[in-house]
Amino acid sequence: MSVSRLLLTVTGLAAALACASASALETTQVRQGVTLRYTDATDALAAPVRDRIIDTFFSAYLRERADFHPAAPTQVGIVIDPGYDGVAYVGEKEKAATITINPGWLAKHPDDVDLVTHEAMHIVQGYPSYADEKVPGWLVEGIADYARDRYGVDNAAGGWALPPVVKADHNFDTGYRVTGAFLKWSEAQHPGLVLALDGALRSGKYVPALWQKRTGKTLPALWAEYAKAHPAR
Repeated sequence: MSVSRLLLTVTGLAAALACASASALETTQVRQGVTLRYTDATDALAAPVRDRIIDTFFSAYLRERADFHPAAPTQVGIVIDPGYDGVAYVGEKEKAATITINPGWLAKHPDDVDLVTHEAMHIVQGYPSYADEKVPGWLVEGIADYARDRYGVDNAAGGWALPPVVKADHNFDTGYRVTGAFLKWSEAQHPGLVLALDGALRSGKYVPALWQKRTGKTLPALWAEYAKAHPAR
């Protein structure tokens, strides 16, 4: 290879690397003692959406953490991953609790920034395990959607809301929004219930009898009361 051709090859490679570096975005912000590392390897999100995601995270997480688990992680990551085909999930990357988000979802639903509020609550929860009788998945997701309703920045813009009525296929253990709505009503009737449930789940001491201890009613009886008060029309 001639010197001139070699120089052209090296120059082209350097330009390609510079271009790749320019397209990657990584930023770190610290607010009230919490550090967020935001990574978008392909710069898939437009700046306004990115800024709303970051602002929504801090708005929700700082309040969720203060109210439910002040010892929750102070190092958190958000990763925008076009290779992920879900909506969002929480895992651990580089020893930090990390929210992974599918940019394709936000491309179609740019106002659904409060998905971060739900996922941030999962970090606050930090329960020891999922899907067993001591940490039932329906309650885990119900609390996260209860938190999305309570701490969300703009759920209405994202077309998201807790269901106002109970349908035939709903039950207390349906999970997500259905359980979240039930928790919201139950908390209004029995203040401190959700905090007690959350603490029991985190310590591995959750038992269904806790509902009766806190409300005076068994879980099925409390659900029946809630369903009666919210009939489908």
